[in-house]
Amino acid sequence: MKTFLGVAIGLLSVIGFISSAEAITITFAEVQNGVAVVQGNKAEKSAIITWDGISVTQTTKGGSFSFSATVPADCVGTLSDGVSTIDVLVLDCTTVSVAPAPVPRTGQTTSYATGDDGDLEKGVASPAPRFTDNNNGTITNNLTGLIWLKNANCPATSRDWATALSDVASLNSAGTMNGNNCGDTSNAGSHQSDWRLPNRNELTSLLDLGTFNPALPAGHPNFVASPYWSSTTLALVSDTAWGVDFGFGGVTSTIKTNPSFFVTAVRGGS
Repeated sequence: MKTFLGVAIGLLSVIGFISSAEAITITFAEVQNGVAVVQGNKAEKSAIITWDGISVTQTTKGGSFSFSATVPADCVGTLSDGVSTIDVLVLDCTTVSVAPAPVPRTGQTTSYATGDDGDLEKGVASPAPRFTDNNNGTITNNLTGLIWLKNANCPATSRDWATALSDVASLNSAGTMNGNNCGDTSNAGSHQSDWRLPNRNELTSLLDLGTFNPALPAGHPNFVASPYWSSTTLALVSDTAWGVDFGFGGVTSTIKTNPSFFVTAVRGGS
């Protein structure tokens, strides 16, 4: 039978249900920029933390943890360190869940004319830090909650579109691309099996158009400053697919047999 636990932080309350008196303590759980941001301590030391059954981070040697993840549909997420399991109520969940999907800022801060992007800087500001290194071969984009492979060039070479899809299938089955270990240990020391080739919007959500080579914010996955395949086919020409160039931040398309685009993988999202 679960016991009720409340932890007050200033004017905020983080609520959980715990299975024992020695279980995990939640110090922060709130929706920020469309993702659930959760922090806590007193978990099993150096343990894998799961959120609704998905591995999201590893605790420190002192048992502390912090991560960003998908907001649960009912605003209550189940968190476990492999020893204790608690249900965590995520604050500000109802407000965010009914709001329109936010459009992020591009990252451009230099203005070249009155009323341009650098002048107005419209859109949702990126969280700080923008990315969290989960120390298990994955990186979480705190703006979207999507989880990216840290080694964003695991095949160590460019590919055509069909091979890019095969690379991701190999990552799911064996943890490798092109025979190379991709470093994902986020599934209790092993690799996850729900990676996918990102769609075009997921790729562009990484961009920072205030910089180039690469056009990415600090702390980003290890991308090559080159075009990457998306899983999105060009509606006008079905033998062509979209890509994003992380050198200068451009969205491009090319024939699927072109072997000059790179490959990465993403998890999460609705």
